[in-house]
Amino acid sequence: MALLSALHALSSDLHCELAVAHLDHGLRPSSAADARFVEEQAASLGLPVMSERCDVRSEAAARRQGIEEAARGVRRAFLARVAAEWGAARIALGHTADDQAETVLFRLARGTGWDGLCGMAPVSGPIIRPLLFLTRGEVRQFAADQGIPWREDETNSDVSFARNRIRERVLPELAAINSDVVRTVARFADIAGDMRGTERYVVDRLWGDICESENSGSLRLARTRVAALPPSVQFIVLREAICRARGDLRGLGRSHVAAARRLVEGEDERGELHLPRLRLLVSRGSIDFLAGGRRPPAGPWLVPLPLGRTSVAAAGLSVEISLVTRGEVPTTFTGNPWEEVADADAVRFPLVARGRRDGDRFAPLGMERDVRLKSFLINARVPVVERDRLALVCDQEKIVWVAGVRLSDRVKLRDSTQRVLVMRAEEVVQ
Repeated sequence: MALLSALHALSSDLHCELAVAHLDHGLRPSSAADARFVEEQAASLGLPVMSERCDVRSEAAARRQGIEEAARGVRRAFLARVAAEWGAARIALGHTADDQAETVLFRLARGTGWDGLCGMAPVSGPIIRPLLFLTRGEVRQFAADQGIPWREDETNSDVSFARNRIRERVLPELAAINSDVVRTVARFADIAGDMRGTERYVVDRLWGDICESENSGSLRLARTRVAALPPSVQFIVLREAICRARGDLRGLGRSHVAAARRLVEGEDERGELHLPRLRLLVSRGSIDFLAGGRRPPAGPWLVPLPLGRTSVAAAGLSVEISLVTRGEVPTTFTGNPWEEVADADAVRFPLVARGRRDGDRFAPLGMERDVRLKSFLINARVPVVERDRLALVCDQEKIVWVAGVRLSDRVKLRDSTQRVLVMRAEEVVQ
């Protein structure tokens, strides 16, 4: 209510139009009366209001989340939807410095890094928090001085909620040591934000030099370059690599990243580490991060490849085979390593996809003679960890295509080619 009153008074100076959105979470007997109060106050200011009710308990059960986490998700979705419907450029929230301090202490107690200790940003996309630098006491005093009515959420004093215990018990105890503890903790959040920015700068400066490849669900770093970094910087880049490969850091702590560091710095040429939803492998020169902990297929495998699309689960691929005339092929193909064209008349059908075998030989495009496939893969700098997951597209006599790596010279397009074999492979997240 204090935020609404202040923005309404400043709306002309700020050249903005206001609207009010209220979501009744349906968690308290008095919540319906709160909704009516908001509607009445918005009407008294001549402002449009969108008020809805949601069964948060059912949402929490369906999402398998805690009540507060589910309420926050539902509320944010509601505000974003209403803002889009009204064409609003900003969503103003009433968080104060006390909320910031509670957030930082709560995350610190649960365990977090700089990201969590940053707390809430004053501006985050469309969300703004104009009161973030004022304490709750200052906001209450402003409301009292201006005669602004408000309603109290009685559950704010329910110490069965962790946040409320911090508000009712932890902060008062800390205030006995430092009367300005709320601002002190809020300032620490600013410092944490500066440190996060520093980490981001370090990663951005190093990434192009240490990252050798990055795809959906997989990533490879240069081991020797990572090992040469100071320990604290190693920790930062390894955590970044884990986050990028997995998509998040949920369920991981400092000990997991420390284990990755020990593996990277160890004397063994090869090693393996299994983390939640991630498999990390090191060889002499590389560190591979594989999302989902996907292992190479166990034992020999072979999958027929008829025309059309075929799932090749052992290689984590979907492979599509088609036949077209020479005139139907673009003069310049895509250049995508997962797409290739071949002279269909140089292929002895049917095709299969299989894993590599001892003694495999292959005539790489640009070479007229066969070489050992193992030697070719080494020269092509295909990491050891990826070799056993390769899909070899073969006809009844030879390897036609090492999918994603190289076509066979024996099936390349020639001036005499009439029919063209088109092969496309797509990585599938498992």
